[in-house]
Amino acid sequence: MYVGSLGANEGIEDLRRELIETLRRSHRLNIVPSADQADAKLEGKGGVWIRGYRSLSPRARANPGSAEPIYAGYLSIKVQGKDGETLWSYLANPRRISFRGLKHDLASQLVNKLLDDISNATDTTVAVANPKEAATTLHGAGATFPFPLYQDWFHSFHARHPNWQFEYQPIGSEAGLKQLEAGTIDFAGSDIPGPASVKQFPSVGGAVVLIYNLPRFGDELRLTAETVADIFSGKIKTWNDPALRAINRRSSLPNTPITVVHRADGSGTTFALTDYFMKATGRKIEWSVGEVAAGNEGVAKLVASTPNSIGYVEFIYAFDHHLSFASVANSSGRFIQADLPSIKVAAENYEISVVNAPGEDAYPISTFSWLMFREPMEAAKRAAMMSFLEWMLTSGQRQCSALGYAPLPKSLVDQKLAAIRKISVSSNP
Repeated sequence: MYVGSLGANEGIEDLRRELIETLRRSHRLNIVPSADQADAKLEGKGGVWIRGYRSLSPRARANPGSAEPIYAGYLSIKVQGKDGETLWSYLANPRRISFRGLKHDLASQLVNKLLDDISNATDTTVAVANPKEAATTLHGAGATFPFPLYQDWFHSFHARHPNWQFEYQPIGSEAGLKQLEAGTIDFAGSDIPGPASVKQFPSVGGAVVLIYNLPRFGDELRLTAETVADIFSGKIKTWNDPALRAINRRSSLPNTPITVVHRADGSGTTFALTDYFMKATGRKIEWSVGEVAAGNEGVAKLVASTPNSIGYVEFIYAFDHHLSFASVANSSGRFIQADLPSIKVAAENYEISVVNAPGEDAYPISTFSWLMFREPMEAAKRAAMMSFLEWMLTSGQRQCSALGYAPLPKSLVDQKLAAIRKISVSSNP
């Protein structure tokens, strides 16, 4: 294996060296100095940054002279074969307790997961039908939640099927569904269940995280469904509100007003958070306070530029903008911070509920995203869509984890593959 670039972020070469050494210490893989010598290439991106400070003295005000920095970071990796096919991917973010430093923690998580998956590997590739590929372009729009992954998927699929082009505009789930119903696009991405008039297939599991910008606050922020609902409804107005202090007893929250940031557009991300409130508290939020922004990217940017703010975005957007995100109480009463294992636990309970799913280790604001289309569809576009869906549910799932999404449970994949194969191309008029 060759370990390629991990990007250009500050400190990334130290993280790359840590990863290489951890791989070598495993004695399971031969690490070579050039891509030409390798059977597989590992590359990706990552970063480490200071997210706040912790006072060395309980009576001292945290400042660079009297406090220790608290680091955050992530490591996102793809392993590709010589043909460019993604064989494996993963995203590691720090555990709560890291005794040997963050870089070691990230590298160890990733290598342990890689070696474990190699040991338990099964071939998930499905032979996708390859009909005559008439040149065609499918136009889609909708959810911003899965947009980073959809970009990756459509690029990879086009590389294998040059005559088929997928274009997608991230305008929000609600707007995408409206355009699909109006017939102005061929497919929609949505985190909101679609009407019975459309064909819909789950694409990936993900998480909505509660991002915040508290300068110099280095502790773990804990939130419950009740406190989050109270913040976004305007009942809790300051960070040191008694309700927040009660669940963050070891932290010193600032006596500053909370700036709430929420979505301006019809949003599946908002739908998932609202669904969490309803399932966990029975409450419906009116979203009457705070600042508004368009899309996950807009919310992340506004929170990043607004001290003492809080918002909500899909998991990967927090890392892209170096934002901290809270641990959230799940249905078992445990405070869980989103990561791939906790999203996967929630996704595996899809027959019961993904949001606020049972399980001590389940992250509670997990959700599926869906691809939807209407029938009838012209033959060339239908052939491309059917082939893409099969690829998405099989080989495409290997690309999910590097971007912070959880692959779909195998039982759900098997169900949907069977459903796809029941759709007869010849049924189109």
